[in-house]
Amino acid sequence: MNILEIKKTLYTLIQYEDSAITHTIPQVLELSYCKTSKIFQITTLTDQKTVNYNDYDIDNASEALYKILN
Repeated sequence: MNILEIKKTLYTLIQYEDSAITHTIPQVLELSYCKTSKIFQITTLTDQKTVNYNDYDIDNASEALYKILN
């Protein structure tokens, strides 16, 4: 997945903010968006570390996801 595809996925999560959507890549990560706090949450499943990014910080969130996936 390239950086543009990742950003598109993040923007899609914001558009569907009335739904609870979690993207899971088994044994790698979980990505979700919280409507009330407007935060992306990335959890790496190997070490259970969770990092939050504000929805206006899509560039940093997408870079973090790209690094995890590659």
